[in-house]
Amino acid sequence: MTEPQPSTAQFAPRFRNDVYPFIEPKKFKGSLQGKVTIITGAAGAIGQGLAESFAVAGANLALTYNNTPPPPALKERCLDLGASAVTFIKCNVAELEGCEELVRQTLEAHGRVDILINNAGANGLGPMDAQDPHDFIRDIAVNFHGPYYLMRLLVPKFKTQGSGCVLNIASRAGTVAIPYSTSYCASKAALINLTACTQKEVDVEGLDDVHLYSLHPGGIKSKMTLKKYGRESVSNLPEKARGWFEKALDIYNDSPYLNGMVCVALATGVGKDALRGKYFDVGQDLEDVLAQKEALKTNPDLYSLHTSFLGGLSNGGVPPGGYQVPEKAFEFPGF
Repeated sequence: MTEPQPSTAQFAPRFRNDVYPFIEPKKFKGSLQGKVTIITGAAGAIGQGLAESFAVAGANLALTYNNTPPPPALKERCLDLGASAVTFIKCNVAELEGCEELVRQTLEAHGRVDILINNAGANGLGPMDAQDPHDFIRDIAVNFHGPYYLMRLLVPKFKTQGSGCVLNIASRAGTVAIPYSTSYCASKAALINLTACTQKEVDVEGLDDVHLYSLHPGGIKSKMTLKKYGRESVSNLPEKARGWFEKALDIYNDSPYLNGMVCVALATGVGKDALRGKYFDVGQDLEDVLAQKEALKTNPDLYSLHTSFLGGLSNGGVPPGGYQVPEKAFEFPGF
């Protein structure tokens, strides 16, 4: 593995849409040998890219699916690439009982879990007030409750064993407001903050080898995105809203292996001092970002959710110049 070169000069990281030298698979061959790795949502394009990438690193893979099993060829492909073992496990991550059973089966078979990748997702398109409430809640359950359930079950075990990594596949949608994608944006924003808050709790205990990340996996033409931005789905939107969504897939040109290999690199710990608990966009060159570790330390708002205010009010609520002297109490109603 190649360590990023330190630099005091700040510069704009290069932007990537496919595997590049710093995350070249051959550099990470066997780097996670035998590490027991759970990947949810393994049947889709992003999940399969993750599975193959972690196979190169030698991981022991527990690949989950809900309705559609991964193709049988995926198991052979992962074994050929170097996976220690591959197991398919059916699991509905939207249900606590399903997550409990997934963890039970994995621990029973392997005795431990080293890496958790929360990749399963749900992403509908339509007006918030027209979406069936059951569908809205299901999106939240898949995108947020499932990762919470699995983190709640596994983070204590990571603490006990003194090591572990969580990679939460979030989305750029978690950092912006997109109309007609309310359940997706809201749940992914929650996932990004769940990651950050949990990391801070772990850090209080001084557990340097327990590290968590949330990631935008890039724009990938997965089955889910093709359905969301397909003609039938977009045609159900108000006519004035269709223009952008009809062209949305034009920017979905990233390789799933870009996300997969960035996740492998992070799981090895190469970025844990600079990016632990952070939200990372895999489109940015990881080496370029890690080379500016001091800039990340200086500005905690980088790679995190935050709000900007007029007048210099900080994201933590501290006014410019510090907290002011309390104003004279107002006697309500004060007519």
